[in-house]
Amino acid sequence: MEQRFTSMYRECYADVCRYVHRRATDVDVAEVASQVFLTAWRRFDDVPAEAPLPWLYAVASRVLANELRGRQRARRLTQRVVAVAPPDDQPDHSAQVVNEVALRAAFDQLAERDQEILRLIAWEGLTTAEAAVVLGCGRTAVAMRVRRLRRQFHHFSASRGIPSTDVPTEIAGRTP
Repeated sequence: MEQRFTSMYRECYADVCRYVHRRATDVDVAEVASQVFLTAWRRFDDVPAEAPLPWLYAVASRVLANELRGRQRARRLTQRVVAVAPPDDQPDHSAQVVNEVALRAAFDQLAERDQEILRLIAWEGLTTAEAAVVLGCGRTAVAMRVRRLRRQFHHFSASRGIPSTDVPTEIAGRTP
């Protein structure tokens, strides 16, 4: 067991750290990762031997959610105390930046569960089957959501004249 855990730790630690960092840059990534692997050690019989990474991502998601809930109260208080600097009035006329901002706004309007599906597929490079493990749902449900999300992004980008080359490949559904 110890040897298998050590092997899993060596193979997956960096991936778990990237997963956490991409979702919350203001947390101690190493601390969250250590909590993930502590959970894996405690529940080692539940960790799939062949593909532990999606299981670890699911644990990381829950650990991170707990961490972020605790920090959210502190952030709200800090935001009340600290004056927010006014936004920069200098417009950026770069079409690519404008398109990226528009795509980000569209992403931000998605439900959190849909955002997480896109993060798992586009950022983490998971398959729909692996994303389904992380999300705790069926592969078919994830595949259907991905298709629906791709249609939404296609319609959104087409209606705003955003070239398909500016839409990330994983979201657009085309091969790189």
